[in-house]
Amino acid sequence: MPFVADLGRRFGIVLIIGAIGIGGFVFRDHLTGAAADLQVGDCFDQPTEAVDVITEVQHRPCSDPHDAEVIVVQDYPAASDTAYPSDAAMEGFHVAHCVPAFNSYTGRVYDDEPELYVGLYQPTEDVWREGDHEITCFIYRYNGAKLTGSLSATAQ
Repeated sequence: MPFVADLGRRFGIVLIIGAIGIGGFVFRDHLTGAAADLQVGDCFDQPTEAVDVITEVQHRPCSDPHDAEVIVVQDYPAASDTAYPSDAAMEGFHVAHCVPAFNSYTGRVYDDEPELYVGLYQPTEDVWREGDHEITCFIYRYNGAKLTGSLSATAQ
């Protein structure tokens, strides 16, 4: 009998862990999360306070008003021992990678969408030195107005 009781406790623990995992997946669009964990298609609100380093963002369902939508997440194209990119180099990345991602993600031409802008999150210099070179490009309204609905060409 002790084995059956122990098995029941283990099964209960598995159920609880499973429920937490499913709940996190289902409610992800309503949770605050690490900016570094954003994925293509995620909609989010940017921090309301002016900060130099953004570590967390508030996820939002794309069907709700939101500040931004992720269009591409990729590593900066450089060797792992490359020095931290200058502002000019990051602007070059923006033009070469984020703008084409806008065109492909939305099915629109960036230059024809003056109310939309493409921003990017880049790692801090310390994180860069640790080997994380991931850049996240996202769409937002230049005037700060909320987006409503996904801007993905496949969602329209």
